[in-house]
Amino acid sequence: MIDHSNIPKVAFDEMNMVHNEEATLLNTLEELLKNSPNDHEAIANCLHEIIEHTRGHFGNEERLMREVGFPALVMHEGEHIRVFNEMQRIISGWLSTKNNELLHEYFLGSMQEWLYTHITTMDTITAQFICMRKGC
Repeated sequence: MIDHSNIPKVAFDEMNMVHNEEATLLNTLEELLKNSPNDHEAIANCLHEIIEHTRGHFGNEERLMREVGFPALVMHEGEHIRVFNEMQRIISGWLSTKNNELLHEYFLGSMQEWLYTHITTMDTITAQFICMRKGC
């Protein structure tokens, strides 16, 4: 489970709120995989929420970066594209196999690690730049 108090904070509060929402969705998925591993409908619904939230999360950040003329937009956006495509592949694999281990390894392992790293690197710098341009 992701402890919300351990999620790194950035200068732009809107981004912190979105990161907390993402953590809540990942925690929900973890609970489903642990307590209801055969409830494929609930797991599929949670995965749909995660993918839609991530689409909005990344899209909003990219919009903000464009608005403020963030110089590393292409690099940051490229990382979003890579992770979103990876997430879609994992979900597609699960939909065809119902192999919960795929979800566990990705969403509760590498995705969580990526999220922490992404927040402390790219998002921290992005949030500082947004605050310089828009104010916080």
